[in-house]
Amino acid sequence: MLNCMEEAYGDSIGFETIHPYMWMNKVGYYMPRDEFLNFPYSFGVLFSKGLYAAYIKNGGAFVSQYNNFLSATSKNNIVDSAKIIGIDVHSIDFWRNALNLIQKDIEAFISSV
Repeated sequence: MLNCMEEAYGDSIGFETIHPYMWMNKVGYYMPRDEFLNFPYSFGVLFSKGLYAAYIKNGGAFVSQYNNFLSATSKNNIVDSAKIIGIDVHSIDFWRNALNLIQKDIEAFISSV
């Protein structure tokens, strides 16, 4: 575990700070038929990339609405909160734009190796 984490994190963290039994803290990875436990992480990554794609497209207009969106997330569901910044979470294009950014990240990583 320590060797794998050292290889994965490299110089980004001090080796002495790595917890040798971190894998034991992630019991959800080992629970068959509970794959839904990872859904919030996947949704969060895709949604945040979708937000970033909207920012790239709209610039300052997006920024001015973003604080209102953040305020709304504590009292509304994601569908209604996203509408505040002009995002339809049911739109295939929103999710494709998110995935396109992830694809670019992957391509940049591959070209750097």
